[in-house]
Amino acid sequence: MAAFDPFPDAVIGYPKLAAKIEILPEAAIYRRFGALNALNLLYYQAELTYLEQELQDQQKLDNNDQKGYGKSYATNWFWLRNSKGEGNGRQLDLILEIRGTLAKYSEYATFR
Repeated sequence: MAAFDPFPDAVIGYPKLAAKIEILPEAAIYRRFGALNALNLLYYQAELTYLEQELQDQQKLDNNDQKGYGKSYATNWFWLRNSKGEGNGRQLDLILEIRGTLAKYSEYATFR
């Protein structure tokens, strides 16, 4: 006598397993990929460390700029935001890149 299949329409494999997990979620076992997650966080840290140093170097360059508004970037968002208009948008580009990378890093780092 054949065993009763409560999911006769589910394709054998991942679809049928997922259907079974739906009705018995405590039976689910998922791999954490701990080493890959740790590696990913380490790469994010390395990238952010590099970007942080680039930003600090650019901040110093802009602060010593005698001809534009670079000195104002550290205290005035308006001038920093409009720095591309003067052809000096490197600091802003770095800040925006850091913002995106930091958001991704923080999203992954919080589940640890």
